[in-house]
Amino acid sequence: MPRRKRPHVPKVKGCYECSQRRINCDRTEPQCTKCTSKGIVCSGFGVRYRFREEVSTRGSIRRRGDRTDGLYSKFSAQSQDTQHVSCATSSTTPADPDSYLTLLDTHTGLTDHYPTDALAAIETAYVFPLMDGLDLVAPRSEYLLTYFSNYIAPQMVVMDDSYNGWRCFILPFACADEMVMDAVSAVSAFHICEKGGRQRDHRPDRLYAKVISGLQSRSLFRDCDLQTRHSIFLAIIVLLVGVMVNGSSDFPILFYMLQSALEAVGGEAGLGDGELTRFLMRQIRKMRVYAAPLLSQKAGVQTILSSAQKSFDCLYFNSGLHPDHLSTFDLIVGLRQQAYDIYLQRAMLGRRSQRHVERIGRFIDTLQSLPDDAPGQHTLVWPSFIAASESCTPEHQLFFKQFLENQYRLNGFSNILKAIALLERIWTADDGDTWPALLPESRLFVM
Repeated sequence: MPRRKRPHVPKVKGCYECSQRRINCDRTEPQCTKCTSKGIVCSGFGVRYRFREEVSTRGSIRRRGDRTDGLYSKFSAQSQDTQHVSCATSSTTPADPDSYLTLLDTHTGLTDHYPTDALAAIETAYVFPLMDGLDLVAPRSEYLLTYFSNYIAPQMVVMDDSYNGWRCFILPFACADEMVMDAVSAVSAFHICEKGGRQRDHRPDRLYAKVISGLQSRSLFRDCDLQTRHSIFLAIIVLLVGVMVNGSSDFPILFYMLQSALEAVGGEAGLGDGELTRFLMRQIRKMRVYAAPLLSQKAGVQTILSSAQKSFDCLYFNSGLHPDHLSTFDLIVGLRQQAYDIYLQRAMLGRRSQRHVERIGRFIDTLQSLPDDAPGQHTLVWPSFIAASESCTPEHQLFFKQFLENQYRLNGFSNILKAIALLERIWTADDGDTWPALLPESRLFVM
């Protein structure tokens, strides 16, 4: 007698949190009871999306004898997604310049600021709410998004992993917001053109102008809802990456736009709460400190004294995720603190301070102590640029020039070539001892 088939019973999926804990979800709306009883934020029962890179043969880009295939990717709904990590708060920076210089020389390291166990930092899964209509993304936009994911996003973080917000936050948002999509597309197009692509094929200037027009039309920041505010800030920080890629002198305009927008919404509190906001603030705090010395000497001194510690938030974030690289992160912290020290001493003392060759030698020794395969060397462009500005011996100057040239070969960002040209002017200038006053003249964003 043939066996009778069991009737098919469709599987009812619960929330993501219960499935990860391998328990049956009671599917209570809007948050299940089991998550609520455990104090866990329930993701609910909607579809979860992530940006997934996948090899494809639908297109390629050619550039000066080089060929890169398979840059397209697909967006898919899956039951697993990127998780988010809480960001620890950093200590305040002393207001006294002398005590700050002491702090820079005797830094305590990352272990005092962030948990070394990455799992302890992971709280729950992040659900991005703006992923409707992915099937409507045009192939060209899909290509430029993937190009950004492959070539731009990795350069903006110390460790390129699944927690890279330049990929897991900005790209999904771009699929739902035209202005952010245009900003991402403009940066990708600028980079393609810098690598040899033809301007008329990609039209980055047109995309860039469209984003600027969109930002101008949303100038009443205070009256915007939270989603629109996020759109504005994401577009601006992406365009700031664009002026790094093409070395544009628009950097001061964009940065003042960022500062004005933040003041208009009432500061950080005006961006709400959540992982997207925390990602934004980590980037803004870092950019603020790097940008200030390139805007004016006064702004450079004031911002480093008041906000330098907050600029390490991205490193604290990554140290909790990758405790196995803690020694590397600690070296990067030390190099950035040495660069802050070098800038402050020269900016505050000027010609009264002699060139300290041994200080630059110590910076070079620390930089060379990083293993060749250590992550994060591309994030040392700004500290190396500052140390190079103070350099007065041909050996040190040659070292920094070669280091920066190597970084350009790796990422193709034109701001590095212009930074080298600025350094050569500083090294040969009669007033080279006042180089902090010369940095803003180039209107160049070095980061």
